[in-house]
Amino acid sequence: MKSLLFTLLLAFVFVLPLNVQAQNPCNPCGKAGTVFHVNDPMGRNSVTFKSQAPLEDIIGTTNQITGHINFDPQNPDKGGHGKLTVAVASLNTGIPLRNEHLLGADWLDASKYPDITIEIEKVKDIKKVKSTKGSATYDVTIVADLSIHGKTRRVDVAGRITYLKESEQTRTKLAGDLLAMRATFAVNLNDFDITGPKGSGLIGSKVGETIEIEVSVLGSTSEAMAANPCNPCNPCKGKAKKNPCNPCGK
Repeated sequence: MKSLLFTLLLAFVFVLPLNVQAQNPCNPCGKAGTVFHVNDPMGRNSVTFKSQAPLEDIIGTTNQITGHINFDPQNPDKGGHGKLTVAVASLNTGIPLRNEHLLGADWLDASKYPDITIEIEKVKDIKKVKSTKGSATYDVTIVADLSIHGKTRRVDVAGRITYLKESEQTRTKLAGDLLAMRATFAVNLNDFDITGPKGSGLIGSKVGETIEIEVSVLGSTSEAMAANPCNPCNPCKGKAKKNPCNPCGK
C-alpha cells in the first residue's frame, strides 16, 4: 500500500508540471490572442497632448512609443491587453526652453520618472463598425492603468481598433498583420501630483488643469518589430540554449 501511494505521489509531482507547461509553454502570462509589436522605426506612431489655458495654449508630441498589444481579431469579445511606453525625454512642445521646464523636477521630473506607461488591462464594450475579407474595425472601451510622475490611475478610454491582414498593400506600410489603435482621453494633472513650481499659479493660468491626450499607434505581428526580444509574454524566441530569456528551450 505504501509503495502504491509513493508511486502515485511521484506521478503527481512529475506529471503535473508537464501538463501545466503543455497548456501554453510559450506564454507564461496565460493570455490568448495575437501579439502586435509597437515599435515603428519610421516614427509614425504618435502621442499628442494639448493644454488650453487663458494665457497660453500648448501642443506637444512624441513619436517614441514602444510596447505591444495583445488582441484576437477573430474573437474580439475575448478582450485584449498590452503595454505602451513613452519616454518622457522625447516629449516636444516646439520650444526648447519650455521642453526643459517640462522635463524638470517641478513638472514631469524626467530624471526620476523617465517613462509614461499605459498598461492595458482589458478591452470591453466592443462594437463592430465595419469588416471586409481582410480587415475589421471596432469601437471599444480600453481599461488601462496610466502611470505618470510616479503615480498610477485606472482610466476607461474610448478608442477604435482596426485589424488588417497582411497584403501587398499593407506591406508598403509594415510587414506582418497590422493592428491600429486610436484613443482620446483627458488627464487631470492633480491626479498625478503635477503642480508646477510652488506658488507660481501657472496651472490654471498658463497650463490647463486638464490635458487632452490623443494616442495613435500601429502594431505588427512581424518579429522584426519587437522592441524587446526578451518580451516576458513571449519568451520562446531565438536560440533556446543561448537565450537566457527563453525558459521554453530546455
